[in-house]
Amino acid sequence: MTTTATNLNIKDTSKLTGLSPSVLRIWEVRYGWPCPKRKSNGYRSYQLHQVEELKRVADYVKAGNPISTLIVDGLPRWPTAEATLPVSRKLVMARTVAAPANAVEASLQSELLDALETHATPMVRQLLQRIFWTVRPSDEAQTALVPTLIAIAELRSRNRALPGSADIVNLVKERCEQLLRMQRTSSDALLVVPARAGDEALAALTAVVLCFRGVPAKPWTEMREPTGAYIVVSDSDTAPTKRHLQVGHVSTLGGADHQSLADILDRSKPLAWLAAAAI
Repeated sequence: MTTTATNLNIKDTSKLTGLSPSVLRIWEVRYGWPCPKRKSNGYRSYQLHQVEELKRVADYVKAGNPISTLIVDGLPRWPTAEATLPVSRKLVMARTVAAPANAVEASLQSELLDALETHATPMVRQLLQRIFWTVRPSDEAQTALVPTLIAIAELRSRNRALPGSADIVNLVKERCEQLLRMQRTSSDALLVVPARAGDEALAALTAVVLCFRGVPAKPWTEMREPTGAYIVVSDSDTAPTKRHLQVGHVSTLGGADHQSLADILDRSKPLAWLAAAAI
């Protein structure tokens, strides 16, 4: 074991910080911090900066500071004046999604974003289920589905991954599949192709948004390349090399040369690639 290693397992992290593995697991579950990466075998992999922060938090706890005051909204909050100020915990990009005109739906969207910000995964799940039952299908994307996927991607990009995010993404995917079954989609519908494994929920949600914008669309679930016009969706700002039938690229958070999930939800923004699709 060496303190210069960039990836440390929970046993080595425990030795370096003086915190037992059980404490590390409890803090992760209860406070959403630290959020170690996971190896392919599911084992936790801590970064060196996380180890240093854990050591610092451990020192404050030994000095009598309650852990609940040291880890706030999934990040450490240092009590000393000279310490670096905590970074913003607000979801900036997810909150760019316009609030629904309906006051009840707007309130539900706000509650959902608050729960995502504070890593309250059980509350996120409860609110989504409530929205699925009470909100009109045409309003679900704006109220919950789009903000949820954007928030999860935004949290991950800031190293604040939502605990249990895979289950939430799957919940969104299942609901989108239900909404798509309600649509009458023509055989020449625009195809929405996930760039890689794990982008299926984004593909289903993109198809839902397009359908409610009046653009017939459906997710592509086959392994072969589509034979009709299609767009590629990805949960990052890069996509595979463009093929001749691909007319556009959409990502969760957007990029310099393509639209974001929020962009295609916004009816005031044209779908630049739609003309090429001849839909």
